[in-house]
Amino acid sequence: MRAKFFIAVVIIGVVAAAASFITYRFQETARENNDNTTTTSVASVRVGKTYGQATVGGPFTLIDQDGKRRTDADYKGKYMVVYFGYSFCPDICPAALYNMTQAFQEMSQKELKNLAPLFITIDPQRDTTSNLKTYIQNFHPSFTALTGSQDQIDKAAKAYRVYAKKAKPDGTSTEYLLDHSSIVYVMDRQGRFITSFNHQTEPEIIKQTLRKIIE
Repeated sequence: MRAKFFIAVVIIGVVAAAASFITYRFQETARENNDNTTTTSVASVRVGKTYGQATVGGPFTLIDQDGKRRTDADYKGKYMVVYFGYSFCPDICPAALYNMTQAFQEMSQKELKNLAPLFITIDPQRDTTSNLKTYIQNFHPSFTALTGSQDQIDKAAKAYRVYAKKAKPDGTSTEYLLDHSSIVYVMDRQGRFITSFNHQTEPEIIKQTLRKIIE
C-alpha cells in the first residue's frame, strides 16, 4: 500500500511540475508576443551608425497623387516615413495615418523639412491617383500618396517585407477588404532602415522618436 501511495504521489508531482512548466512557457510566449506588438519607445530606437539587422527597403518607381512619377531617389537626403495601406481600409490605416498626423502637427516646419512621409497603397486596383489625392487630404499635408501598377506595388511591398492579401480572393466584387501588415518604416537619408512603429504607436512617441533621429 505504501509503495502504491508513494508511486501515486510521485506521479501527481510529475504531472503538477509538467503543468507548471507548460503554464510558465505559455505565459512567457504570450509576454514575448506582446512585447513584439507593443508600441515603440524612444529608448529602444537605434540612431546614428547602428541600424536594424533585417534588410528592409529598396528602390521603387511609383506615381504620386498628382500623377507625377516618383522613385526612391527623389527622397534621398530626407528621412522617409513609409506606410503601406489602402484608402478603403476601415480602421487600421486611418489610425496609423492619424497618429502620424498628430505627431507631425506638433513638429516645427524646420523639423518636417527633414522628413518625407509616404503612404503607399497596396490596392492599386481601386486607389487611383485621383482617389488617393482625395483620401490623403484627410491627413497631414506633408504626406505623399503613391500608387502604380500591380507589379510596381508588389515589388515595393516585397522590398519592405509587407504582407498584403485580399480577404476574399475568389470574389469578383470591387467591395473587398485586404489583410495586411501595419508597420510604419523610418528610413535614413540614404534609404536604410532605422526603426519602425505600428498603427497603435502614440503620437507623442512618434514625435519624440523622429526628433531624436533628425537632431
